Amino acid sequence: MRILFLHPNFPAQFRHLAAALGQEKGHQVVFGTKRKEGEIPGVHKALYEVSRNAHPETHHYVKTLENAVLQGQAVYRLAENLKSEGFIPDIVYGHSGWGPTLLMKDAFPQAKLLCYFEWFYNARGSDADFDPTDPLSADDIARIRLKNAPILTDLYSCDRGLSPTLWQKQQFPQEYHDKITVLHDGINTEFFRPEPGKKLVIPRIELDLSKVDEIVTYVARGMEPYRGFPQLIETIAILQERRPNCHFVIVGENRVAYGKNLPDGKNYKDVMLEKFPLDLSRVHFTGYLAYTEYLEVLKASSVHIYLTRPFVLSWSMLEALSTGCLIVGSNTAPVRELIQDGVNGLLVDFFSVNEIADRVEEVLNHPDRMAQLRVKARETILKNYDLAKLLPQHLKWIETGEIKSKKSPATKSKKTKPFPTKADLLNREVKGKGSTGTEILQIKDRNFNGKEIVSLLERYQMLPQLIQQVIVDEAIAGIHNTLEEEKNAYQQFKQQNNLTSPAALELLLKTRNISLEQLQNTVRRSLKIEKFKQITWGKQLPSYFQQRQKQLSQVTYLMIRVQDSNLVQEIYSRLEKGESSFSELAQQHSQGREALTGGKIGPVLLSSLHPILAKNLAESRSGQLLQPIQIEQWHIIAQLEELIIPELDPKISQQLLNELFNNWLQEQVKEKARVMQ
Repeated sequence: MRILFLHPNFPAQFRHLAAALGQEKGHQVVFGTKRKEGEIPGVHKALYEVSRNAHPETHHYVKTLENAVLQGQAVYRLAENLKSEGFIPDIVYGHSGWGPTLLMKDAFPQAKLLCYFEWFYNARGSDADFDPTDPLSADDIARIRLKNAPILTDLYSCDRGLSPTLWQKQQFPQEYHDKITVLHDGINTEFFRPEPGKKLVIPRIELDLSKVDEIVTYVARGMEPYRGFPQLIETIAILQERRPNCHFVIVGENRVAYGKNLPDGKNYKDVMLEKFPLDLSRVHFTGYLAYTEYLEVLKASSVHIYLTRPFVLSWSMLEALSTGCLIVGSNTAPVRELIQDGVNGLLVDFFSVNEIADRVEEVLNHPDRMAQLRVKARETILKNYDLAKLLPQHLKWIETGEIKSKKSPATKSKKTKPFPTKADLLNREVKGKGSTGTEILQIKDRNFNGKEIVSLLERYQMLPQLIQQVIVDEAIAGIHNTLEEEKNAYQQFKQQNNLTSPAALELLLKTRNISLEQLQNTVRRSLKIEKFKQITWGKQLPSYFQQRQKQLSQVTYLMIRVQDSNLVQEIYSRLEKGESSFSELAQQHSQGREALTGGKIGPVLLSSLHPILAKNLAESRSGQLLQPIQIEQWHIIAQLEELIIPELDPKISQQLLNELFNNWLQEQVKEKARVMQ
């Protein structure tokens, strides 16, 4: 087979495909690209150059089209040269959007044209109108529509196309869905694999965090709103106040990769750091990293933050999952396609920096409890996105238009279900042997007895999860819902998950690989669980709230900390006499991040502070200057501004009910596990 890959970058999404075909005998592989750097054994790189960029006077609605046409022209000239050298491909496979595939049906009319369809631009319902503080103008809406012109040409011209995720396919016009197969590029799970206890050291950039226990990581091409960089910086500001030993590693370049640049040559990194001054001794901007260095970051990650608008899903998120990272991810459609909250990661509101910070702390505070999520994260990739499984499917799709293990929704027969449910898969691949036989489970060609099943559940750390669900089912067995309650609960679920149309609901069902009936059963079960919480602990809430009220209290205070015992007495004396303000002295002398804010900290949870400092603040009155206290190597002067005592409102009530329920469930699991042993 003779195949021509086309992409302005090299090797981009075709790295593994080109390498595999280049190593097989009988294939002639050419890669047309603008990028001079890089080589792949067995692949001939053919360079093309664009004669110019779109003219400045070109209407801004169609500059994207003009640039695509110019690139299409350059590739057409390359095609003529290849033909003169005797190379006529059987297949042309290129990335749609930049323009290299635009004229290939004319250059090579006998060749099959395959297109990698990564994104289709929509003014409504995805990335463009996601941020309510950045509304679209009429110009924006028109420009976005016309930006699709080269992609629509490819959709019309190609023989077939491919999108890496279901979410990305759904962005394309419905009338072209039959042409598009969903198949991810695949993740090298042998390379991206966990290494528990790994310490982070990158000598090239003099980064040594080998003595740091808490490392929060973030990876993106650039630093911009599309990938939640502003929210990240604000989250770090919150966490630095709460966790003095936590470090943050930010991988990526100081540029905009997808969205709009700031005016006047400004960049988001400088703007955000000016708005939220951070302790940069604990924030590490690595810039671009080699793959092996990047892997070191993922392996050492305590928590990995991944935020994205409803846009193209980053490879980095899947690579982090494969490495066993605990991801705190945005509750947006592309992320939800892979991550289920509380199963293989944690989901948060993209815009809620407090929720992001809280969930990061939840992971840092409970590493043992979160271990199972890390296991399930890697299992997600091993099961559905492993390069070793997907590469053969991709190669077969190139040759035949089909993939090996399952048909995509676009190529299925009308007589088959578009997405089999878990029950369907169970009926196909798992057959019970009956209660009287020793072998009670068959998966493909392997048989298991009861003892082996329990052993496997233990090995894969799934037994506690199974026990949990059985305990919950037993607890709620006697609880009943009314039809009206179930109807209201289902409507509330749809609102919370933004299921505003049948298409959105269908996407959710396909993403989770469940039927509508299974979804409704899950909602019914959740309603029963909430009733069980109220019945069991509702009357205890006032007394439990009194026990927890102090830990739930928040505090805003002023602080100066120094390591010199004589200096702290001098500062205290000047404050007591009113010779200088707290803010002035904090900026001049304090040796922590509070120096940047005039000594002001908070509001933060009182329970997150050192017990000595928390006790002194809790027992003081607003405006009272506390005498210097020593905590470890620090001499501290503090002054309470406000102690915020929480009330037993609905939000706090739900939080406490969840605490009581989870504590009870953990104890029940431990007890059941002891009995089984």
